[in-house]
Amino acid sequence: MDLSSKLKYLMPIAPLKIVFSVVLAILSFYLLYSGTLFGLILLGAALKLALREGIEISLEGKAYRTIYSVFGITVGKWKLLPEIDYVSVFRTRKKSRARVIAAQADLGFEIFRLNLFYEGNKHIVAYETETKEEAFKVAEHIAMVLNTTTHDAT
Repeated sequence: MDLSSKLKYLMPIAPLKIVFSVVLAILSFYLLYSGTLFGLILLGAALKLALREGIEISLEGKAYRTIYSVFGITVGKWKLLPEIDYVSVFRTRKKSRARVIAAQADLGFEIFRLNLFYEGNKHIVAYETETKEEAFKVAEHIAMVLNTTTHDAT
């Protein structure tokens, strides 16, 4: 990747999720080959487990896109990149809901989110991670490339 023309960050994924998604994908192809449509459900689960989100910024074209990547295949729609005022790092909670038959539990864990702010309070979500150090490393790099400042809102 040429850092002078494009900047690309994908949110991290656990190695165990990758292994599990590859195993599910192989099993789903076997089931599809043997004529069972249940393989489609497993393939969908494998793709969901392998899904990574992120951002790609084209400095030459002054554009960005929110990207979705599965097994190295990346898709996303390009939009014009506004003039970025600053890069903000803040701590938040990511919530998920777990259900088993009639029982339900709301789970949450702490993450650090990177936003690119423009025109006052408008923002673009650029990156999420579980470690503060990684969040600031990415924020400093993006701020340096976009020639702006970093704000610590943790």
